[in-house]
Amino acid sequence: MKRDAGFTLLEMIVAVAVMGFVMIGLAQATRFGMTAWDTQEKFSERVDQMERVDRVLRLLIEQAAAPLAADDKPFSGQEHRIILVTHLPDHPQTEPVRRAQVAIGVDEKNRLLLRWIPYANALRLTPTPPPQEIVLAEGVDHIDCTYRQSVDDGSKWMRVWDDSSLPALVQVHIVMQDKRKHWPTLQVATMLDDNGSF
Repeated sequence: MKRDAGFTLLEMIVAVAVMGFVMIGLAQATRFGMTAWDTQEKFSERVDQMERVDRVLRLLIEQAAAPLAADDKPFSGQEHRIILVTHLPDHPQTEPVRRAQVAIGVDEKNRLLLRWIPYANALRLTPTPPPQEIVLAEGVDHIDCTYRQSVDDGSKWMRVWDDSSLPALVQVHIVMQDKRKHWPTLQVATMLDDNGSF
């Protein structure tokens, strides 16, 4: 008598075990791919944020206003904060709030803030408007700022700038709360006159 063709129980168990290993491998590969995608997306977002903050800070410091008189101090540099009169980026030249007094620092919520009010060259006849705030980055512990008088004279970096003239160089180092995240140090030359010469 001839046996019916079919699989034995042992062959079925082996087939199910092999299929289980294949499914586990596929699940792990999918999880790895999703984790890599998420990591790449977060890294890309962080790089975009760094570039945006770098560009804004660079523009603000480059366009810092030089003093108009001996007692005029449009730039005040502290160790963890900068206050300066400058041109706001992304405002057309004709707009009256283009020149602003800007403060750059970290608030109590660990946000890197740009706080500004329109700058008046003359005596203001109307009340000063409330300051506007822009959050540049979150999760910031503090910023370290240093200032240098001249590029060529070999002077040292200073932690406080209270001179009536503009510093030639401003260095800003952003320190994140998460110590695994490192922000490159920003070094910007101010334009001391219309030619950009020192």
